[in-house]
Amino acid sequence: MTSKENVKIAIIDFGGQYTHLIARRIRKLGIYSEIYQPENFHLNKEPNVVGIIFSGGPKSITDNQYKIQFDIRELKVPLLGICYGHQLISALLGGRVLRGKSREYGLTTIHCETKSALFNGLSQEQKVWMSHYDYIEALPEGFRITASSNLTKIVAYESQDRKIFGMQFHPEVTHTINGMAMLNKFISICTNIRPWNSEDYKDVIIDKIRKGVGNKKVFLFLSGGVDSTVSLMLCIKAIGNENVFPIYIDTGFMRENETFEIKNRFEKLGVKNLKIINAGKLFLQKLKWIVNPEQKRKIIGQLFIKILNKELLKMKTSNNWMLVQGTIYPDTIESGDSKNSTKIKTHHNRVFEIEKLIKQGKVIEPLKELYKDEVRELGKSLGLPEELLQRHPFPGPGLAIRIIASDTDKPETSYNQDEHYLNDILKPYKFQAMILPIKSVGVQGDTRTYNHPALIWSNEHRKPNWDTLRECANKIVNQLNSVNRVLFSLEKLNGELRLRRCYLNKKQIDLLRKVDAIVWKYVYSIKEIWQMPVVSIPLFDDKGRQVFVIRPVCSKDGMTADFYQMDFALLEKIIEELKTIRELGNLCYDITTKPPGTIEWE
Repeated sequence: MTSKENVKIAIIDFGGQYTHLIARRIRKLGIYSEIYQPENFHLNKEPNVVGIIFSGGPKSITDNQYKIQFDIRELKVPLLGICYGHQLISALLGGRVLRGKSREYGLTTIHCETKSALFNGLSQEQKVWMSHYDYIEALPEGFRITASSNLTKIVAYESQDRKIFGMQFHPEVTHTINGMAMLNKFISICTNIRPWNSEDYKDVIIDKIRKGVGNKKVFLFLSGGVDSTVSLMLCIKAIGNENVFPIYIDTGFMRENETFEIKNRFEKLGVKNLKIINAGKLFLQKLKWIVNPEQKRKIIGQLFIKILNKELLKMKTSNNWMLVQGTIYPDTIESGDSKNSTKIKTHHNRVFEIEKLIKQGKVIEPLKELYKDEVRELGKSLGLPEELLQRHPFPGPGLAIRIIASDTDKPETSYNQDEHYLNDILKPYKFQAMILPIKSVGVQGDTRTYNHPALIWSNEHRKPNWDTLRECANKIVNQLNSVNRVLFSLEKLNGELRLRRCYLNKKQIDLLRKVDAIVWKYVYSIKEIWQMPVVSIPLFDDKGRQVFVIRPVCSKDGMTADFYQMDFALLEKIIEELKTIRELGNLCYDITTKPPGTIEWE
């Protein structure tokens, strides 16, 4: 018999980028949720499960199907499939799933059947977040279509008699405007009680740290960002200031005045044992010839552990220590930590040396189940100042992954093979375009991509419309397999852009730091901007001036993001001041959503 206090929704994890986000949304709606691997979930052993959700995933139904340990035809509880899960349910019940001819990523308008269970009471037109390639061609017997888009006939389906539902889009992400309402309707079909309350979560984490650490000393790599700061303050609450040893490593890839500001900030917070280590020369020496983004991240992570080991020797701590990391959930999912997920990029706190310490039980990650907005809420409950909590996320590797390096000046022979298709797409919009001979990391259909950006520009002296640019970007990434990111040049393009050899060196770092500081001066007070990477790319104009990219994004948790539509008058001010930097050429605006483009380029 089901206990009212312990009812839960089971989420079956097929490796989707948003699986934990589904769990979090369900908890926010008042029901405890738990994530299971498909091979480990046995419904007959889970009497408190009142509903099941199948997550998205990176695999194709047309290639492979996961084995689940129960027959969905015999289900007595409601079932919802999201993205891959939506396709899997259909396939298991006799529907037909096909490999797509065109992709559908980002914000999409769908048309709903408003008398259906999950869209009841909502308007017929809904904005939702898509990330798929395969699609359902035909539904199983007894099911009906409840939503469609211009590209996909079966966006959602239901069998109200069997209480089985499917959505090709992601209701769990914030960019699906009424996603929470849709999930809420599913929960109401599952149960009429909402017993879960997460107010005591801070005390649970502090207690876990206290029990996990015992009488050991705790070391923590401090970046000055929200995640590491909240982790530090939780440790101080748990085991006392005198037992916590934060280490701030100046890698030489920090923003302007970063180290000075961090020292002052943590002195004001009363942190006792902060140690600042200047390791700029070491990091530059090891990274100066590295162009591959994965290698960069791995080397940076390895150097962090090398420095930690030196500090442990100096302090003669023997084995009586633990490392605390400010890892949050998006770090682990992009590094491919979930069994069925694929790696998007290795975060520096997920390199082999760190994984080895985790297996040895030497690492505590108090925030690893949380998202950025939850970490900020936790920081607020710890009394941290709002200014600190609202800082833009800044990657541990710093500016090193915002300098796109190149070890060649010769582009790949076929990099622009889709350029004629690109210009066909843009013909109605009167934009010019090219595919760039560089690559950046992306995430499409829950899988890592490493493809080319497309650059578009206008030869007319007119301010473009942001909605038009969004429409262009969506069409490009959905129709061209070779492109995962779209840039808009903020000025008319004069002459050819040439690829050059370009490495991580002091000149490149100083130049990016200078550009970043100017841009930051104008945008730091815009609350809608969640993060704004400034990126240098190894492309140069006829006068030898380098191309830079700004990427302002709006997001709540970093799992999905939309580009921020900046006021053009403000952009003109930024461009005007940047013109004082003689090495700077074209400034481009990244107009890619996530997916398909990650927020950071590397």
